[in-house]
Amino acid sequence: MCTLVRTRDVTVLLDAGVALGPRFRLMPHPREFRARDEARERINEAAAKAKVITISHYHNDHHTPNYLDPVWLGSTPELSEKTYAGKIVLAKDFRSNINTAQRRRGWMFKQSAEKWAEKFETADNRTFEFGKTTIRFPPPQPHGEDESGLGWVLPCMIEKSDEKIVFAPDVQGPVSKKTVKVILDEKPSLVILGGPPTYLQGFRIGEEFFRTALVHMEMIAKEVETLVIDHHLLRDEGWYKFLEPVRKSAEKVGHRVITAAELARKEPNPLECRRKELYEEEKPSAEFLKWSKLPKEKLSETAPPL
Repeated sequence: MCTLVRTRDVTVLLDAGVALGPRFRLMPHPREFRARDEARERINEAAAKAKVITISHYHNDHHTPNYLDPVWLGSTPELSEKTYAGKIVLAKDFRSNINTAQRRRGWMFKQSAEKWAEKFETADNRTFEFGKTTIRFPPPQPHGEDESGLGWVLPCMIEKSDEKIVFAPDVQGPVSKKTVKVILDEKPSLVILGGPPTYLQGFRIGEEFFRTALVHMEMIAKEVETLVIDHHLLRDEGWYKFLEPVRKSAEKVGHRVITAAELARKEPNPLECRRKELYEEEKPSAEFLKWSKLPKEKLSETAPPL
């Protein structure tokens, strides 16, 4: 979800993080590890340009944590310092509207980031002005359903003249009616949404969840000129078909529904949903396969041989 936004007044980096995830009882394919490292390089380049960096919540794919993780995150304390040093960090409050795991993670991150950043501000329900550019945060919204055990996320609105962006990661649709209202009340020209995790359909999440997400995405697509839907949804190989009714609703009123890749004028290339296929088409080296079978404790401490 990491996105760089530039106006004449300020450059803002939203959710400077990237992560891989477990899937199909297979470790990520070497192509996924290389893609993660390339994403880290792009985030480094973007952070160097940014004055402001935001953190919507403390899941590890939405910020760069200050500890070593050579496998899932490719993070180090040095990389975290490089990302946030000298920046104005506008972050989700780790003391309220947050679950236990993120409270601990947010507190740990703040202890380090405060030493590096020019300023570290709790951003919940606050507005910040940079010249004629306004960066505004509503109250935290549910990470999915209203009573989600995954906690809350902090959307971000960036406005300059007659242009307004709403960045709403991990709202999973959105599923919450309150989040739909927060988005539509802004009357934005561009919305960047975290879509629903359809790869969990019928496994952890029931059908009603996804029917609600589709209805809400259609509502937003009818009102917003450009709607970007990405993130969790693209972990499912059926993502394009799932979005068909949303695209049709948008097209009827001359709007468009696209992925983050398409916003950057690139072809979507989601690798995780193709993991099993990648293992068959591009068989990893014997050394990599041996590494992937290490005991869990050893595996999490050892970088993959690429």
